[in-house]
Order: sequence, then structure tokens, then C-alpha cells
Amino acid sequence: MMQIEFKIIEKFFTKNNIKAYKGIGDDAALFKKDDNNLWAISTDTLNENVHFITNTDPYKIGWKAMAVNVSDILAMGASPMFALLAISMPKPNNDWLKQFSKGLFECCKEFNVELIGGDTSRGPLSINVTVLGDVKKNSVLLRSNAKIEDDIWVTGDLGLAALGLKIIKKKIEAPTVITKKSIQALEKPKLNQFTIDKIKSFCNAAIDISDGFVADLSHILKASKVGASVHLKDIPINKWIKKAGQENLALYGGDDYQTILTASKKMRSKIEKLIHKDNLHLSRVGIITKDKKLLISDNGKEIKLKKGFTHFEKK
Repeated sequence: MMQIEFKIIEKFFTKNNIKAYKGIGDDAALFKKDDNNLWAISTDTLNENVHFITNTDPYKIGWKAMAVNVSDILAMGASPMFALLAISMPKPNNDWLKQFSKGLFECCKEFNVELIGGDTSRGPLSINVTVLGDVKKNSVLLRSNAKIEDDIWVTGDLGLAALGLKIIKKKIEAPTVITKKSIQALEKPKLNQFTIDKIKSFCNAAIDISDGFVADLSHILKASKVGASVHLKDIPINKWIKKAGQENLALYGGDDYQTILTASKKMRSKIEKLIHKDNLHLSRVGIITKDKKLLISDNGKEIKLKKGFTHFEKK
């Protein structure tokens, strides 16, 4: 189901692009760098009590503010390079800013990003980061480039961040080890740049998982005018989440910042060799189909799908 925020974008902000190589409708916009290369640019906002709760460790807020944008750049097959930061806050707090900037710059260092400018203002706590990266024109990954019979691959594990949020909100209890791991996944997402860099040359399309596996795979399917058949057992879901019967956290929870990629079946053996050679955390979960619908099956039985996360849904 199309999420409300995407309807807003389509209705009020989507126009035909004249100067951009690729405008609204992907993880990042693209514009020409030179004859063979493109710039990829993406921006995201984190708001208090929407994307993080009050009293969240500012170090982790700083890390996540940068990481969610880097994730978009990686999903385009691009390499992140530069960033801008705009932050509003009720009043300056040196201790908070010290820890926030530490997290931000440690994430910058991890992904080789240089902060080059931005803005500060007074207001409710809100952080906006813009990241710029570059990518070769012939190797850019677009949501609209999935091909029928492509394999569907997913990095990392899904559902941990959504579980972490439920634990913080006291809506579910979990053992200490999984509690710590899931809250860490929510507050300090670990991106799989190494895995993406290793396999992106074999891939056709990609998207980062921010709104949930179902919602984000559906964006690829809509843009590429295709469908998909996925087996629930193949989706990389944490063992505790499966045992607790909470698979919906992986399907719809969001905030994973892992990546869905599609690649021709001809590339399967090469990708599998890389998985074993470099110990990549990568799972093959299904195939792209010509039938324009998403089918997820559990032991041969079709699962009735719900929508993923939306910012404007009624509570």
C-alpha cells in the first residue's frame, strides 16, 4: 500500500526534471559530475520523539543522523564523500553537543565522509543531514532497474531495530543479550558497506530498508513494474524474533538500514563465491517475477501483507 508521505511527495513536489539525471523517486537524486560519473545526493531529518526518544544518548543520535544518509548513498551503488548538517535545538547544551558531534564524526570516519557545512538554529530538537557521494554512470543502482527473474538479496538481519523500539516502549520483553543487541541496532545502525561494495557490480537494482522489508521491496517493484516471490524462511531474521513469533517486526518494522539488492541469476554463483570467500552477511530471499504483486509465502502458504511504517498514519 502506498504510504501517505509518498502520496504527499507525488502530489505536491514531483515535477519533471530538466537538469538532474535522476530526481525524486529513489534513495538519492543524481546529477552529472562528468561524462562518466554522477553525484548522488540524499537528505534525511531526525526529529525528537519521532525518530528518537528524549534522553537518547546524543552520541548515538549523531551516529544515526549520519548513518541513515550514508545508507541511501550506498543503496545507489555510490561512495559517500561529503556532508552538510542542519540542527535546531531549544538552547545550546555543550555536554549534549560534545557527545552528539563525537558520534557524528565517528560515523563520518567509518564511511570516509567529510562534513563541509550546514546551519544551526533555535527550535524543537531536529537534525537534518545531507550526504553527497559519487558513482560511475554505468554502475548506478536504481529502484527502477530490477529485471524479471533477478535474484533478490538482503544484507544483514532484519527486525532487530523494530524490536528495540518495542522494548524501549515496554511493549515486549526479551532476554538481556537480545535487548542490548536490538536497542543497539535501533540507536546505532550498522551498515554493510563492505558487502555492498563487494557485490554491487553484479547487481541491477537496490534500496535501503528504512520503512520495512515489505514497504521498501514494494518500492522497487513499483518503480520496475515487476513483482516478487519471497520465502519467509529465507528472510534473514534474528533467531529470537522467529522463536517469539515476531516475524512481523522484520517484515514491517523499519529502521534496519540494511539493503535489498537484485541481481541476474547468472550472477548467483559469483555472489555466492564472494559470500563464502569474504564471509558476507547476505541472504538470497526470492526472485523478481512478471506478475506485478509481492507474494511472500510461509511453507507454501501465502501471507496476507500489511503496509509498512508511515509517518502520518492514524494512531
